[in-house]
Amino acid sequence: MDKLIFTSLGSQQFIDQRIQQISNEIANVSTTGFKRTFAAATQAYRLDGDGFNTRFLAGVMPSSRVDMTPGPMMSTGAPLDVALTANQLLGVQTAKGETAYTRRGDLKVGSDGILRIGTGEQVLSDANAPITVPDLTEIKIGPDGTVLTKQVAGEAVVFQPLARMRVVEADPAKVRLRVDGLYESSDGQPFADATTPEVSSGTLEGSNSNLFSTMVDMISMSRRYEMQVKVLKQASDLAERSQSLAKLAQ
Repeated sequence: MDKLIFTSLGSQQFIDQRIQQISNEIANVSTTGFKRTFAAATQAYRLDGDGFNTRFLAGVMPSSRVDMTPGPMMSTGAPLDVALTANQLLGVQTAKGETAYTRRGDLKVGSDGILRIGTGEQVLSDANAPITVPDLTEIKIGPDGTVLTKQVAGEAVVFQPLARMRVVEADPAKVRLRVDGLYESSDGQPFADATTPEVSSGTLEGSNSNLFSTMVDMISMSRRYEMQVKVLKQASDLAERSQSLAKLAQ
């Protein structure tokens, strides 16, 4: 009987984890460059201790692997809106000085002159340093990720290269979601710089989370949870009947 209870509780744990993932996907359905994560995996573990050695507990291992399926491309015409292609990621520096990666392309120049993404992290150059834009400068992004600038009302009539953004080629199997919403490599090793960066200026990549499919998943998970509750109730009823029969047999 306890096997049935352990299995049902393990299923409920999986459902709870999946509902959290779905809720996150729904909340970020309009977030620029958002990537959903794969569903959690359920694994069985043998319980050591008192009792039979055949007792196993289904444990849920939440997955932080990122689904790198591209989101819809939206044309904005803004010079600091960029979108990456394939499995390329943009290198950024967090407030703690850590190097992380993102697919967000809503760039902006902060009050300190540093190029940042929409959530505030600093955009790194291919020299692994933050990109600082001079004051009173017109800026645009080239197709290879080069930041081009031109002084407003200056003598220069053409844009001059300032730095090139750090664009890396990521292994989809190693892209892992961080707690701050950025990405990192699962093996702790930095991703290699892309040999041919492909950056589309004036374009933003939307979320690859689909509202309709996630809502269907949410309904499905709710029904599965209700089914597991019924299984636990039936297990409790069977246990009570077994105890009653045992008492009658004495």
